Amino acid sequence: MVSDVVPDDAGNQLPRNCIVLLPLGLLSFQSAGQIVASRMLAYNELPTVVLTSTYCDLMFDPALFTASMKETSKRNRRFVSAIALLLGAALGGILTRDGSIADALWIAGIVKVIMAVIWIFWKGEGSIRLE
Repeated sequence: MVSDVVPDDAGNQLPRNCIVLLPLGLLSFQSAGQIVASRMLAYNELPTVVLTSTYCDLMFDPALFTASMKETSKRNRRFVSAIALLLGAALGGILTRDGSIADALWIAGIVKVIMAVIWIFWKGEGSIRLE
C-alpha cells in the first residue's frame, strides 16, 4: 500500500519539514477522543492508551483465577482489551519491519473510519445521563 502520503523517510525530514508530524497529531487527537468517549460511556475499565492501570487492576484482583467468566464482565473487558492492544502492537511491529509506517497508518485509519461508521448507525438502548 504505497501512496507517499507519509514518506518512507519521514523521521529524517524533521525539523525542516514538520508536515510529517500531521498523521501523529491526528492519531493523538483520536486517542484523546477515545479516552473521553470511554469515560462518558462509563466504561472506565477499558484501557484506551496506557496498559499500566489495566495490568495493575488485573493483578490486584483477588478473584482473578477463581471467579467465573460470567460474573466479571469488567475484568473480561480489561483482559480482552489488553490482549487486543498487545496483538495490535505486535502487528504494528510486523508492518513497520521495513522502516515504513505508511501501511500501519493506513490500516489504523481505515479501521477507525469503519468503527466510526458502525457507531453512527448503532442503535442505542436509551439515553445517557451525564453527571
